Amino acid sequence: MKTLHCDICKKELVNPITGRTYWHIREYDVCEACKDTIEAKIRPIVRQHVPYSQDWYEDQFISLIEKGVAARHP
Repeated sequence: MKTLHCDICKKELVNPITGRTYWHIREYDVCEACKDTIEAKIRPIVRQHVPYSQDWYEDQFISLIEKGVAARHP
């Protein structure tokens, strides 16, 4: 049996359901709590940024995931 862990907080995901309790974003597995935190951090940035583009948003989102992953590695 394969065990799945969030790449940011390193918590084990019990009974993971894709798109509900965890998300696979590029090469990262992100739990619901970490995804909610990232979305809360990016929300004020999105409101200030003009013009909006989906590519820009995805770059910002991935950047925050990478920062979270890097912060958890020694």
